[in-house]
Amino acid sequence: MRLRYLLTLGLLSACGGNPTGGDGEALLAEANDAIDGQAAYVEYCGGCHDSGVTLDGIVSSPILGDPASWQGRTETSADVLMQHAREGYRSMPGKAGQPDLDDETVNSAVQYMLSVTFPDGPPGQ
Repeated sequence: MRLRYLLTLGLLSACGGNPTGGDGEALLAEANDAIDGQAAYVEYCGGCHDSGVTLDGIVSSPILGDPASWQGRTETSADVLMQHAREGYRSMPGKAGQPDLDDETVNSAVQYMLSVTFPDGPPGQ
């Protein structure tokens, strides 16, 4: 669990957060956001991204923890990946087909996916 926490703080730092310079409450809030990202992934995203479901017969969804399945996507910025997750892209429905899902939850799920798949940060970013 401590390793996951440290990886989360590293990701948040890379995303512009300041986990080492803030107070304890800020650190706790950032850790809770990461936990929410994992819960959102499990609830809304895992059905496709655990197995690499092919929705349009051409492109498979990238698999959590499998960097090779993200080839061609990691050159895209995290902001664009989050936009695709929120708005939809190709056959992937926006917000995992849950239109009432808030943008922050979707963004947290994407950040979680990237942190698990690329613990040292996406290549080229």
